[in-house]
Amino acid sequence: MLSLAAAVAIGCCSPKLETPTGQSVPDLGWLMTGAGPYTLRTHVDAAPGPATLQLVTDLSLMASEADVVFSADVEVAQDSTLEVSLGQLEPGFYEVRLRDSVRWNIGIRPDAVVSAPDFGPDDDAFSGFWQQTLAQLSEVPLEPEYTLMPEYSNDSRTCYEVRYKSFGGEIAGGILSVPVAEGKYPVYIQYMGYGAYPFYFDPDANPDRIDFLVSVRGQGIFREAKERWIDRGLDSRENFYYRGAFCDVKRAVDFAASLDKADTTNMVAFGESQGGAFTFIAAALDSRIKAIAPAVPFLGDYSDYCRIVWWPVHEVFEAADAEGISRDAVLDMLRWFDVRNFAPMINCPVYMAFGLQDPTCPPHTNFAIYNNLGSTEKKFLCVPTCGHAMWLEPYWSGERDEFLASQLETK
Repeated sequence: MLSLAAAVAIGCCSPKLETPTGQSVPDLGWLMTGAGPYTLRTHVDAAPGPATLQLVTDLSLMASEADVVFSADVEVAQDSTLEVSLGQLEPGFYEVRLRDSVRWNIGIRPDAVVSAPDFGPDDDAFSGFWQQTLAQLSEVPLEPEYTLMPEYSNDSRTCYEVRYKSFGGEIAGGILSVPVAEGKYPVYIQYMGYGAYPFYFDPDANPDRIDFLVSVRGQGIFREAKERWIDRGLDSRENFYYRGAFCDVKRAVDFAASLDKADTTNMVAFGESQGGAFTFIAAALDSRIKAIAPAVPFLGDYSDYCRIVWWPVHEVFEAADAEGISRDAVLDMLRWFDVRNFAPMINCPVYMAFGLQDPTCPPHTNFAIYNNLGSTEKKFLCVPTCGHAMWLEPYWSGERDEFLASQLETK
């Protein structure tokens, strides 16, 4: 992952690299989409002179011994630029190691990374489990309750904190901002990151749409003192936390569609990290979602996740060890909640953003979802210098909003 010592930039770059399936902003030459052979040209925060450069596969970063696929003696120029011929490389993500202190990630043909779903198209077990779960959800009455938030309301929009019932009778909800004027309005459903703090919408910011910030059980406006959810209910797929949380994601769509002023033909969703995973889940479980814009999605490709970064899978392993549950049993349970396995169910337009230096939701796990999407209308945005905090990237928020607006039907 990107070392604090690795302030790396390219000497000459274009503001946007267009590819058939995505783009990189800015183009630092670290995301390579062509057929190769590949050349790395970049500026490094390193002293001029001879050095050793290695490429390590991301899937070996948690191994006792890294898988070095390229090694060469190189020369850092007087202006601290570097040019290295890498030859042919397999699609995937690699950590560049220069000397002992400078490290960063590069990507090779990310849309060709293969990470197949755990369940084949003819396997009814996965769909059957979720059909049964959603059938149980449908039996729970919504029964929404609204609390007016006058300090976030004005003549343009009215704000409420909302609570309603979800799977198992648990409470979910969120923060809702609705236009005051009569009419039908597009609905923007925003899903939150893992343990993220909720916020209230500016009533004047988007007066011509409904905004709904979703809080799943125990998170958001229901935030609990214990800020760990992923290790709850590890003993079975029936008890795992995300069974209920994914139902809360679906129930948020049900609630939004129930609003008198909702234009249910114009419902879109977005979110980052856990919110990015929830965004994918919303589209997989409810065809009323017209388009999605997930960023740095969480909860994808558990089996490879633990080979790239420590958190969260190894945290889950520690909890399982303490409960006497084998790691194989945990991984077998987690596949029922792996967003990669929901990807073939998604057929709406998708615009996904990822940070090439992400140490939390690494790019491989993002593309394990993206490359299995059922949708043929999809594209991605890479911010090469970004880690996990895509919400701090102003370019992405503009791209996301433009994309989602373009998917709405004008009336």
